[in-house]
Amino acid sequence: MDAIRSLGGVTVRSPSDVQFGCELFGSSVSDVQFGRRSVACAATGEETGLRIEKEDFVVTFDPTRRRWVMSWKWAGGRAPGELGGAVDEYPVPEEARAEYEAELENWIRDGWLSEYDEDELGPAMGSIPLMAVMQRTKVRPVMDFRSLNKHVPAFTGDADVCAERLRRWRQMGASVALLGLKKAFLQIHVEKALWPYQTVWFRGRRYALTRMGFGISVASSVMQAVLDLTVAQDPRVAAAVSTYVDDILVNEDKLPATQVAEHLQIYGLESKAPQRASDGTRILGLRVWGEPDGDLRWGRDNDVKNVPKPLTKRKVFSICGQLTSHYPVCGWLRPAASFVKRLANETASRWDDPIEGGLVPQLVEELVASVNAADPARGRWNVSGDTMTIYTDASSLALGVTVEVDGETVEDASWLRRADDAAHINLAELDAVLKGVNLALQWRVTDMDIVTDSRTVWQWVSDALSGRARLRSKAASEMLIRRRLSTLKALKDEYGLSIRIRCVPSAANKADALTRVPGKWLRERDAAGSLPDVTAARSIAAAVSADPATGGRRQLCVGPTASCSL
Repeated sequence: MDAIRSLGGVTVRSPSDVQFGCELFGSSVSDVQFGRRSVACAATGEETGLRIEKEDFVVTFDPTRRRWVMSWKWAGGRAPGELGGAVDEYPVPEEARAEYEAELENWIRDGWLSEYDEDELGPAMGSIPLMAVMQRTKVRPVMDFRSLNKHVPAFTGDADVCAERLRRWRQMGASVALLGLKKAFLQIHVEKALWPYQTVWFRGRRYALTRMGFGISVASSVMQAVLDLTVAQDPRVAAAVSTYVDDILVNEDKLPATQVAEHLQIYGLESKAPQRASDGTRILGLRVWGEPDGDLRWGRDNDVKNVPKPLTKRKVFSICGQLTSHYPVCGWLRPAASFVKRLANETASRWDDPIEGGLVPQLVEELVASVNAADPARGRWNVSGDTMTIYTDASSLALGVTVEVDGETVEDASWLRRADDAAHINLAELDAVLKGVNLALQWRVTDMDIVTDSRTVWQWVSDALSGRARLRSKAASEMLIRRRLSTLKALKDEYGLSIRIRCVPSAANKADALTRVPGKWLRERDAAGSLPDVTAARSIAAAVSADPATGGRRQLCVGPTASCSL
């Protein structure tokens, strides 16, 4: 038994099919003779190379028990004293209490919570408060790790960004399936010496959390590192999948998802049943389904509910966040939601101050009703092609960019201009071009067509990229224009871009809707005096600076009731 244990266990499928555990981890030298295997292998995670050490944590794989064990590193290299804690458990709503306690009982039964033994572990050094989080389909016990996280540094510079991973996944084709890990973070064990720092109280008893909690600062980095190392153990798996924290997207044109699940299980990671995108599933917060033509489509996965009462600035930002969130395409909804948030900032100074009456509640109601009637958050999921068309536009209110592939909008973006931004519209249009090129580069595309409705910007960019003529401008922002054109040329040279630009009428510019809100909203805002009329300010400023009679002196008052004098 000692020999079998040192070899990582043994699997007997039949008298002629015997496999030692260490053979599964790519570190053995074996051959088959007369139905038996002669095996030479290492017995520890460090010796097999399945070890991850970062600035903030260490993870090793135990091939004997087939489990990953992590330990975080303390800030300053020294463990703190007793962490303390304000409460043992936050109030749990009565309607969630039964499900919440049943889940914690499952944790105890599975060994995730182990009754604390002070004789074995020493005195408890910290208590992590428990709370119940009510999600759409279940109640989840969550722990407040803030007191512990003060002493655990987190290095997140190389962390994946959801929007970037979403772009990569959409370029993997239509034959994809999603694998999610079961209770992913709780599959990672915590070094026993650290148990005293993550204890919880439940029904009057102290328990040690033996697994990695979701709320600890290094949890996502540990999960991503473990998954990446596991995938890298098999080149076929590595070529077929892309990971994001605890989710794995599998390109089934290269490898069936079931084989990927088997590979994960070898390394102690248990996954859910594969969910094929063509059958309909949820991927990174989007609802994805297949169409008869073989393409995949995506749409909103959360319901747009009625506006809560009373309305506060916090609730306004929450509603607008749910409407736009991380959806790749939102069209007119992006500037509209940002405009409403700006008005809410002007109306209420504190997050929980009620907003009653006035313009904001009315606009929030209109926004939600418009989304329920015609939701712009939708589009094609699978993106392929080496050429992108980038529509760019700007107005006195916002900048807008639409990225299109094969006539289908794959992503858009909108940025409100500052309320006191007095830059010339041509400079804003040039900024929109730069933002559009940056957005296309995030798709790793080097061949792009830029579409603008500003003839001036079209001329500037054409001359700068071709070298046909130098910039002819004596505007006050001449040096800012030159700087932006130099940046565009540097991007072209650095990334080897092929850029073409053309000018179209405003009616044909698909980014136009991303720079505007309903005219009625602007008139109502100006009537209410919520924000200065920036367009009027720019017009008056231009007229004053052009009038020699002023001698360069000007006093400018802007507002629906303001009187202006020179």
